[in-house]
Amino acid sequence: MTPNNFIVHLVQGGSAGGCLRLACKSFGLPGSVHLIQDDFSHGPLKNGPAREKYLRDCSRGYADEEEDEINTLAPWLSLSEILDKGSIKQVCIWAGENAAEKTFLEMACWYLRNYAGTIMRVGATGLEQLPYIAPQNPETLVRLFAQGQILERADRTVLVESFIQTRDEESTLRRWEAGEIISVPVDYYDSLLMERCSSQWTWAAKIVGEAMGRCDAHNLLGDVFLTSRLQYLIDQGMLQYKGERKSLRDYWLRLT
Repeated sequence: MTPNNFIVHLVQGGSAGGCLRLACKSFGLPGSVHLIQDDFSHGPLKNGPAREKYLRDCSRGYADEEEDEINTLAPWLSLSEILDKGSIKQVCIWAGENAAEKTFLEMACWYLRNYAGTIMRVGATGLEQLPYIAPQNPETLVRLFAQGQILERADRTVLVESFIQTRDEESTLRRWEAGEIISVPVDYYDSLLMERCSSQWTWAAKIVGEAMGRCDAHNLLGDVFLTSRLQYLIDQGMLQYKGERKSLRDYWLRLT
């Protein structure tokens, strides 16, 4: 068994990262956690500055707080610095069967393509309820770790090639279907928002929340992405608004 301080758990998203850190601290999960704070189900993947601009644009109309500076490459660079020290013998990538985490898995394998240690995936099977890491409790995470699958060099090559194909398509939106990541038009989910609108004024936060609740389990959408689509629908004249488009709490919408 790999010693505790020789294992890094690589995970996407703050909620999943928090659960894993609790599992390490209080439930005996060996290793430390390295967090990639992002959602790879949408946005460009090929160019760091382009992705950062996209994410800033997505926040328009979402929250009136000033956004922190976005640096999408920083967590990957800090991971490389950790691995370059040579003490980490195993990287464990936590990824369920869904659009965001499957893309994350492929992207992580690309960043780790020259890593000589062991790479393991956790989350391909055994997840309870939703096929995501974040909803799992710490005890489940410990159990899942024991069932992790070693990614052999051939497995990693397939994942890297899949990531390169997805990245080079330069699409904005991705879906999980039958175990594969496919690109779809950016307006693919707009109907979820339009169906929640009527001729009556409806709170923007309510529209986004209800649309999130209608997503299928393998393709849950975040409120930031859906808010960005609301802004587009408003700008195109398909929805009217009243209030200030500073945050979801501050404006109401109805059909034009």
